[in-house]
Amino acid sequence: MLKQRVITAIVLLLILIGSYWLGPVEFAGVMAVAFILAQWEWLKLAGLSSAVSAVIAILVGGSISGLTYLAYLDLQMIDQAAREYQMLYANLSGIFVMYLAVITLLWVGISIRVFFARNTGLPVNKVVVGVTGVFFPPAAWLAFVAMYASFGITMVISLLAIVWVADIMAYFTGMAFGKHRMSPAISPKKSWEGVAGGMLSVMILGLILAWFFSWMNTIPGVIVESMGVVAWIVAAFILVSLSIVGDLFESALKRQAGIKDSSNLLPGHGGFYDRLDAMMPTLPAGFLLTVLILSGTIG
Repeated sequence: MLKQRVITAIVLLLILIGSYWLGPVEFAGVMAVAFILAQWEWLKLAGLSSAVSAVIAILVGGSISGLTYLAYLDLQMIDQAAREYQMLYANLSGIFVMYLAVITLLWVGISIRVFFARNTGLPVNKVVVGVTGVFFPPAAWLAFVAMYASFGITMVISLLAIVWVADIMAYFTGMAFGKHRMSPAISPKKSWEGVAGGMLSVMILGLILAWFFSWMNTIPGVIVESMGVVAWIVAAFILVSLSIVGDLFESALKRQAGIKDSSNLLPGHGGFYDRLDAMMPTLPAGFLLTVLILSGTIG
């Protein structure tokens, strides 16, 4: 199992590096495929057949990806003096930010529901599973693309690092010190000690990035520079909490469906949703937070 996990991780990393080297369109395209596959897996958890889930995921994810690509091509051709185009994209940008804001608020609502259901279990109506499966994965992918296009790859990596470090350090801290189960009815192996270890690790990593790698464009750097250390601690708490909720929400859906993994597409890792679950709420929230800070809306 460990050998499979390592091989799969190396292959995925090589694909990501190769697509990034080829260019922004290819990089975004590879991530689009990953999120479309995650959406397909999510929709199957709503009780839809594999074929129906695939059709919906391809139509929704493919359409959004295609429209985003056309908008990208259009922007490359626009005369900067063309006011009508500037107004059009300003309006679309506003709608996009509102979309991410609504998705983030819904994740906050799910977080509250998960917290109070951690000892009793979290039954989720299949209609809710289906609706969230249609709207949530595209929001995460669009936030990924927008973060990359607006702020650069280091900003994206810093956001992903928050999720990865929280997950890895929570695992090892929980293995070493975990005694108090965080969510026994949803994910029995997670502990409050693991959560604390993940939180603290992300907070420290963020301060290291902000203080010693200030020349890099990162989320911790932006927050510390604009609002100070306390603001970063609060932001780290929120982002890590959302990443945990994304993981727990998928665990609840899988437990309800009676399956261990969302699929077997990634040997040793399960499915794409298994790998992207924590990023579903974190990407929209992270991008929204960055935009609000840099625009001066908060801070």
